[in-house]
Amino acid sequence: MEYRFECECGEEVSDFTRGGDVEVSTVAVCEACGTSYGLTISTIQSGDDE
Repeated sequence: MEYRFECECGEEVSDFTRGGDVEVSTVAVCEACGTSYGLTISTIQSGDDE
């Protein structure tokens, strides 16, 4: 899974992560200013659900 967002300093933070089917937790660090972000990505609805 790829995540991408804009840091408060204006630089883009992005990376790829792997994890379980239910939830992924990771730390993202802005290389420009050193700000750390704790991310938890959870599946809310699968694309296969109808």
